[in-house]
This record gives sequence, C-alpha cells and structure tokens, in this order.
Amino acid sequence: MSKPIGLKVNTPELMKQRSFVQTVRTGGITSAAKLLGLTPSAVSKNIARLEAELGTQLLARDNRHLTPTQRGQEAYVAYADLLAQLDRVHEQLTAPAELGGQLSLSIPSGTLPWLTPLLDAYRAACPQVQLHLNISDDYSDLVRDRNDFALRLGSLKDSNLRALALPATPLIICAAPAYLSRAGTPQQPAQLASHEGLLFRRPGSGRIRPLALPAGADGWQPRAVLDDGQALAHAALAGFGLAQLPMMLVAAEIADGRLVEVLQPYRPAPLELNLLYAASRWLPRTADAFLDVARRHFWPERAGQQHQA
Repeated sequence: MSKPIGLKVNTPELMKQRSFVQTVRTGGITSAAKLLGLTPSAVSKNIARLEAELGTQLLARDNRHLTPTQRGQEAYVAYADLLAQLDRVHEQLTAPAELGGQLSLSIPSGTLPWLTPLLDAYRAACPQVQLHLNISDDYSDLVRDRNDFALRLGSLKDSNLRALALPATPLIICAAPAYLSRAGTPQQPAQLASHEGLLFRRPGSGRIRPLALPAGADGWQPRAVLDDGQALAHAALAGFGLAQLPMMLVAAEIADGRLVEVLQPYRPAPLELNLLYAASRWLPRTADAFLDVARRHFWPERAGQQHQA
C-alpha cells in the first residue's frame, strides 16, 4: 500500500468524507486510495456509508469513470471546504514559522517572463516553498490538475472559483520588420485582407480564436495556425506575417524593434487577466501568502484587503 498523504486532522468519521473528496479530485477510487493510504475496498465502503447516511447518491458510476451527481457536487464543495478549514487550523497551530511545501500554478505559454517578477517576490518572501509551474494554453481544472492557481487571459466564464483581477494587457497586431518591408505596413483595417498572418487554435477545443478587429474589417490570409502562444510569437518573429498577441507576451520584442506594432489607433479593448483560485475561506498558507504577494506586486494600494470573489 502506498504511503498516505499527510492528513492534518483525521478520525474514522472524517475518513468517509476524505474518501469521497479524494475520489472526486482524482477521478477514481484506486487513485484516491493510494493518496489516503487505504485499500480501494475501504474507500468504496467509506463512500457507500456516507451515501447511506445522507440518503442520496453522490457518485454516478460506469465502467470507466466516477462523476459526482448534482447532490454529489454540492457535497464535494461543502466537504472539501470543511476539511480544508480543519487542516488549515491544524496547520496554523502546528506548523513552523517558515512556510514550506509547494505551490502549483497553471500559466499560459509565453507568460513566464511577464510573471517572473511576481515569482521572484514570492520566492524572496517564502524561500522554502517549491514552485511547480504547469505551462499550457489549455484551460486547467484546478481540482483535476491539482493546481493552486491558474492564470487566465480573457473574460471569465461563470465559475465557482475566485479570481484576483490583474492589470489588463493591450491586445496588439504586430509583425517582424522583414515581413513589413516585403508586404507593406497596413494603415487601415481594410488593408488587412491583403496580408498574410498567423492564427491561434485553442488546444482543448480545437477552435480558432477569432481576431479582435474593428467592425467590418476582414482578417488576413492564414499562413499558419498554432496552438501555442509562445510559438505564435516566435513565428511572427520569423517573418510568417501578422499576429494578434497580448502585449505581455511580446513587450521586449516590441521595445527592441524585433516586432513592430501596426494599426495602434485601432486596438481593441485590453485583454483581461485573472488569477483563479479555489473558492474556499481556508486556503493553504502557501496559497494565502502568494495572494498577498500578488496584491502587493500588482495592486500595492489594495494590499491587505480580503480575497475578492
């Protein structure tokens, strides 16, 4: 049997709730059992006892997957929050003064240079915490992927997560000087249709992200479609054509002239940036500390305020 994860507060009664919560988080009884240091049979019995006590089915079972029912999702949110609160109180009362452990973040491709000053500030404040960075342009499910935070670009969909709004970033059209020398520099949005350029495909859905252009303007002819934001910027640098990118990804290249912004007067609205995290009153101390550092870094005038929903 695997060595169990460190359970801060544990009783036979709580193991029913922990078995259920870990099964939802990991997507399976076997994986939950490994984390809890139990047998799969024990985890299954714990969940069955909990369902019997509540008088409702919490998990829908088929041959391959276990997914929470509607009542199961409600129970998951409540029990996960309760267990986190108990663990947090225990951690606060027993942990040494210096924070340790790890902090996991999901960030889009190409955003690491922009995020590095924040990460440096956090490392200076919490030098014993190990950072785990999961870099992908696909959306991260915080529960499924076991991330503490996810950096999201663009407007947020309805979510049961909380968000710390970060300063928005301009969305610009740019190209390499070599391409503009060859194809000309567009002066009006209507001239874009005669140009070549790059498009971004969302990794998860496979859908092409629409260009944000003035009403009535047609986009450029796609020379390449990429599903990685950093690769999109590199293709623009290589002279593939026009690209629409967040300024945060290409600020250095714009500043040193390796990329040139075009049609600046026709910029769309800035792109929203949000740092998502679990909607719990009791976050791990490492995550709480990261939020505090992020507020001081991006919004020094707001430092010390409570978490924003």
